[in-house]
Parts: sequence; structure tokens; C-alpha cells
Amino acid sequence: MAIRTPEEEWCSHSGFVIVSAGVNVAEVLVMKEQKRYLLGKRAYESWKKRFSESFDADTRPRDLSDTTLSALIEGSEEASMPLYELIMGVLGLGKGPRFYSLETSEIMLVTDITLFLLDQLRFEALRRLGWIDDWHTVHIPLLDLVEQFSTTFSNLKHGTPRLSSRHPRFQEYLTIFEADQGPFIRRLIPQAVKLFQEKQTVP
Repeated sequence: MAIRTPEEEWCSHSGFVIVSAGVNVAEVLVMKEQKRYLLGKRAYESWKKRFSESFDADTRPRDLSDTTLSALIEGSEEASMPLYELIMGVLGLGKGPRFYSLETSEIMLVTDITLFLLDQLRFEALRRLGWIDDWHTVHIPLLDLVEQFSTTFSNLKHGTPRLSSRHPRFQEYLTIFEADQGPFIRRLIPQAVKLFQEKQTVP
């Protein structure tokens, strides 16, 4: 059995194949970053036109402008199209409008990720309103949330952040069972979405 060099072992775990003995880790890292850059460029192509803003592979929920976030947290079928576009771009499934022509299994996957992203974006809106203090996914690039959903993030799709002590209903929140705290947070979301969107329309 052939013994791999450390570079070959690293590349094997990272999904790369070494085709030349002269390729080193630094070169592989460059290749990986270039691949990520191109993926981000493809995934955000429609967003740049739609929102007239800049996005890249490292854009996190907390990096989005209030205007863009306000549009994305709406939750309507029309407002879901930008999320379809992003997800399908990352997964290599084509343009957003092609969503309705996908295979059933692909539609289910895109829908699952859409609902997951919608939650994470709404949690970011809650954070900006001061209703929660923090939530780990708002610090993770959207590209990674999509690309690694099945392997890493699907177990978080029912997770919710804790209510901030600054929220007027915090004492009520503390009195309920831990299992009911998640639903409590979710019941606040419609009010939070409305308030966040109203703040964007105030001159």
C-alpha cells in the first residue's frame, strides 16, 4: 500500500486529487480559494442585479444591508425566489426560475435549505432589533450554510436562539419550559419581520 505524503493526505480529506508530485499545499489552497471565489460569483450573480449590492463567497447574514435583509425575510413565494437563486447557484442546479422544473428530490432539498436560510436571516433581523443577543449562524457565510447543509447544518434547522434580557417579555420567557422556548421565539417572528420592515420605510 502506497504511503501518502502529508500534502496528499490533506488534499484527500479536502476533496482534491493530486495529479502531480510537484503540487504543494500552498498551490492546493490557491486552487481551493479560486474554486470558492468562482462558486460565490456564480451563486450571487442574480443577487447583484436584484439588490444592486456586492456579495461574495464570504458574505454572512450579518453582512447583509438592512434593505436586502428586509426583502429576504418576507417569507412569501415571490420573496423566496432570491433564496432559490442562491441555493441553486451554490448546488449547480441552474437559475432560480428552473426551480419548478427540478426533480422531486431536488425540490425537497432546495425547499429544506430555503426554510433553513429564512430562519437564519430572520434570526439576524431579531439580533438587529435587539431581541436576541447572538446566534452562531449569523457569523457563517451563506455559501457555507447552503453547501454544507446536508452534512453539517441540517441538525440546526429546528434550533432557535435565546431571547435577550432586553426584550420586554424576557421574564415571561424565563418562566416557560425549555422545550417551549423555541416555539415562543418563533411566535415572535411575524411581529419582528413587520417591525424590521417598517423601520426600513421610515425616512
